[in-house]
Amino acid sequence: MIQVDVTKEAIEEKAEQILKEAGLKRTAGRKAVLEVLLYTRQPLSRQEISSKLPPGLNFNYASIYRSLEAFLRAGLIHRVEAGDRVGRFALCGCNSKGHCHPHFICNSCGRAECLPEIKIPRYYETEIKEGYLVEGQEFYLRGWCPECSS
Repeated sequence: MIQVDVTKEAIEEKAEQILKEAGLKRTAGRKAVLEVLLYTRQPLSRQEISSKLPPGLNFNYASIYRSLEAFLRAGLIHRVEAGDRVGRFALCGCNSKGHCHPHFICNSCGRAECLPEIKIPRYYETEIKEGYLVEGQEFYLRGWCPECSS
């Protein structure tokens, strides 16, 4: 997962750098979405991202969707499915266009969290059985987060 200082200036710089290195347009909206993901450091739904954007940005839900889709195609983020049909998005520094680490999903509150310190094998780069070609993988750990387990 991409690590960055949590100062406002450091996050703004990192968002600008990420967009530039990916060859994506550096619009105010895209930068703001990346800044939210850099700051929170956990998977967020489109609705959660929208609620954390600066007021007055005028970046609508469709624009957020298009930005996230561009980030997915560029391998900047990955989509986390918690089993509730709500896609969540998180930054990922492995540029694999897939999941390079597992995710924890809380059975009670639905919280999704990246576990970047745990690496998972990259099976999707090779054929598993003859005739099968894996294009992606997901690995989830389910249980109760600290708030729900106490």
